Amino acid sequence: MIIWIWTAAFTAALLLYFRQRCIRFSFHGVKTLYPYPFFGNMARVAFNIDNIAKHMDSYYQAFPGEKFVGKYEFMKPVLIVHDLDLVKRITVKDFENFIDHRSFVSEDVEPLFARNLISLKGQEWKDMRSTLSPAFTSSKIKLMVPFMEEVGEQMIQALKKQIKESPTGSIDADCKDLTARYANDVIASCAFGLKVDSHTDRNNQFFQMGTNATSFTWRQMILFFVISASPALARKLKLTLFSNKTREFFIKLVMGTMKDREDRNIIRPDMIHLLMESKKGVLSHEDICSTDNEPHGRDAGFATVEESTVGKKNIHRDWADIDLVAQATLFFLAGFETVSTGMSFALHELALHPDIQDRLYQEIKESDRKHGGKLTYAAIQNMTYLDMVVSEVLRMWPPGLALDRYCVKNYNIGRPNDQVTNDYIIYEGEVVSIPVWCFHHDPKYFPDPETFDPERFSDDNKHFINPMAYLPFGSGPRNCIGSRFALCELKVLLYQILLNIEVAPSAKTRLPSRLAPGSFNLRLKGGHWLAFKLRAEIC
Repeated sequence: MIIWIWTAAFTAALLLYFRQRCIRFSFHGVKTLYPYPFFGNMARVAFNIDNIAKHMDSYYQAFPGEKFVGKYEFMKPVLIVHDLDLVKRITVKDFENFIDHRSFVSEDVEPLFARNLISLKGQEWKDMRSTLSPAFTSSKIKLMVPFMEEVGEQMIQALKKQIKESPTGSIDADCKDLTARYANDVIASCAFGLKVDSHTDRNNQFFQMGTNATSFTWRQMILFFVISASPALARKLKLTLFSNKTREFFIKLVMGTMKDREDRNIIRPDMIHLLMESKKGVLSHEDICSTDNEPHGRDAGFATVEESTVGKKNIHRDWADIDLVAQATLFFLAGFETVSTGMSFALHELALHPDIQDRLYQEIKESDRKHGGKLTYAAIQNMTYLDMVVSEVLRMWPPGLALDRYCVKNYNIGRPNDQVTNDYIIYEGEVVSIPVWCFHHDPKYFPDPETFDPERFSDDNKHFINPMAYLPFGSGPRNCIGSRFALCELKVLLYQILLNIEVAPSAKTRLPSRLAPGSFNLRLKGGHWLAFKLRAEIC
């Protein structure tokens, strides 16, 4: 009887605590879906019922007309902004109030991942952004195109061999696996100066580490939410998202490469070299080089984000070795997962739309003829239809589904709707979420959003797009520093594949296209299977 009494008392106290935690939004007139004990509004995601995109859509569609709504990630209140003017205020105009991202790992427990550009905060982030920014200008990226081309040739040769050996003259390929291997080899070359062929040596250590670090399994999702909701508990329990083996691999790789280059005076225009130059303080932010027909500005494509004044400041600061390792690791993780995701969905859409694929192939073939088979940064950037296709892929399937901003000082965001009389105050330490996926699929901003239509980004139409509704690389000073690199890599892959190979749906392609639950990463139900065959001109 005593045990039952104590159990009932404990349960009642726990429910009362949950109720107190979960009345903040309703008390201030901010609409939210009903939260459940402990899980808040994350139960359907935690139990693999909904994917993150569907989860965000549930809020966006449930409360039309609201400027912002609330949700509980477990017991942590998160404000979701639906109004584009507010998005601009938070990411640009009042950026200093939201300068940071939320913390997912502790520097004491996992410094390799807590010290990267995404995780750094305040002035340290500003200094690191200024330090790294010169490494991502177009003049630096164009030096890496030959490395991308070399990796692409490896991939094409492997595909040609498989296709020619196939009795049907075509093969079924999982595009996510294909593009992950390509992205892995590109980042190995462009960041670390390593020659890796993941299409032939399928179980190489570099690829295995990338797969392990970016898979984001159900266990990692739960850890992610626990660490986010209760960082103090996570620090006490020393919870980490990544294994010791993964961490030690990157530390040994980066430090070993740097030492070898210093000892042998090796200079190679890749990310390791640029990090070493950054540490010496000899990099400066030169003007972005323009292509033959493009003015200064968005020379890498419509989706490119511009560097703010924060990134263009000259900073001379001594960084510890672990800080440089952290940035190199971030380049690898971002280049491995987000870029390969964009590539796999690009091939998927081109396979489903043969008319668009043929038009793009004609542009690629003409560019190849015009430049004598030479692939250059200028040639890639001067292909208008290629940029339209890539822009639409990133609109329809943005690898970054949402942006988050961490409030560093109390902020008056106004009223959620006209019926509420008092303004809502975001307190220091609370998180704001910006649902990129929802904006990209809102018919108010993109008519018929479920139709893949590159014409949205033609010269005649792209000026109709609200820049706050199109955020594949974020907005404001905290935008993606690697947008030029990612766009160039994606375009080079499409150039090389379509020049040689025709892609089409296969018997394994599951239609209509639906996102799979069980991961933070964009994945299609049934996988990303397509049929590959050589073009008639190649045969």
